Amino acid sequence: CTLTALVVQPDGDQGWLVQLGDSRAYRLRDGLLELVTVDHTMAWLGLLHGWWPPDSPEAARARYQLLRYVGHPDRPEPDLLAVPLRRGDTWLLCTDGVSDQLGYHRLRDLLAARRDPARTAEALLAASLDEGGEDNATAVVLRVHPALPAPR
Repeated sequence: CTLTALVVQPDGDQGWLVQLGDSRAYRLRDGLLELVTVDHTMAWLGLLHGWWPPDSPEAARARYQLLRYVGHPDRPEPDLLAVPLRRGDTWLLCTDGVSDQLGYHRLRDLLAARRDPARTAEALLAASLDEGGEDNATAVVLRVHPALPAPR
């Protein structure tokens, strides 16, 4: 089982990303979509270190070789990242059934086009199916709004 979670601090200015496996967290800020997490797979290591071309049979096989995941017998530690939350940020937490089906520009455009997070998640899932739906697809979309004033 893979896990990507975002825990927001009570003040709303910072969050904590927890990551295990090949699910991902993306942040859309000022029109720039950034992948914030890294995949815990042999494919990721192979691409980073130039072991094989991205479109090679070796890379395709390595996609499914998870190095860290929930339930791993060696109980590996998750990545834990402190992330600032800014007004207007949009966060996408998704499985590889979304991120592998939709390219960068399509993800960015879908996240930027809709204001309602639930409808944005539905659009991402529908687009993933339209592109082949080759893996399980889960998407959570969060938008950062200004904090409400404290009651007096």
